[in-house]
Amino acid sequence: MPSEGQLKEKPISVCTVCGRVGYHLHLINGKCGRRDADGKACRGVNGSMLNNNDWAVCGRCAGAGGDSDSACVRCGGAGWLDVRPRVRGR
Repeated sequence: MPSEGQLKEKPISVCTVCGRVGYHLHLINGKCGRRDADGKACRGVNGSMLNNNDWAVCGRCAGAGGDSDSACVRCGGAGWLDVRPRVRGR
């Protein structure tokens, strides 16, 4: 975790199923790499989140992702929240 008051890097993608954030441009539109405890792969895709207004700094951890003991429960340790409006019916 970054030291207190230090922002983590802003993610650029998020899985369409599990919500895992990503930081690598070449993985956008590719399959999510997350696996559950049984080894089953997530069925989601890494959706692009490149717009500046797609993310907001997590207010709970001030963008640090948590403290040295644990990840922030609100942002899952990312330090950022996905705030892009969802489109229903697609």
